[in-house]
Amino acid sequence: MAAGKNKVEKGFYIFWDDVGTTARNLTGDLVRGSLSIDDEFESVDLTGVSEELVNYLAGHRNAQVSARFHMNDTATTGSTTVLNGNHGGTGTLTLQFGDAGAAPTGGNLELEGEFVHLRNAIAVDGNKYVHDVTWMPTGSVGFAWGTV
Repeated sequence: MAAGKNKVEKGFYIFWDDVGTTARNLTGDLVRGSLSIDDEFESVDLTGVSEELVNYLAGHRNAQVSARFHMNDTATTGSTTVLNGNHGGTGTLTLQFGDAGAAPTGGNLELEGEFVHLRNAIAVDGNKYVHDVTWMPTGSVGFAWGTV
């Protein structure tokens, strides 16, 4: 894990499949504080003409995950190699949450699902080039909570 990460971030791991469907740990290249998980349902208005109160039902789920990664062209495992190799492709995205700054182990929470890698913009963050990445779920399920 990169130096300077706080206790919470030291207990977090992120994996993304490379083009060969091998899960690659991108945690070491993750830019501190850049992860965003937006898991929400759109609302569908079901209000009838004669109803006094507006009624809603949860509609389709929007489960976007975004993060920034320092450029790293290490063969097979670097963020640049993995992200560029599977840009526009699908794979398994896995987020693992360890306890009290420790590495995730059996029983710790994990969020996992099939995603498509839609965005891989290049930006500057803290005088370094980074990949600004967005994943969206593919298929009809999204992602689910489980344990490591």
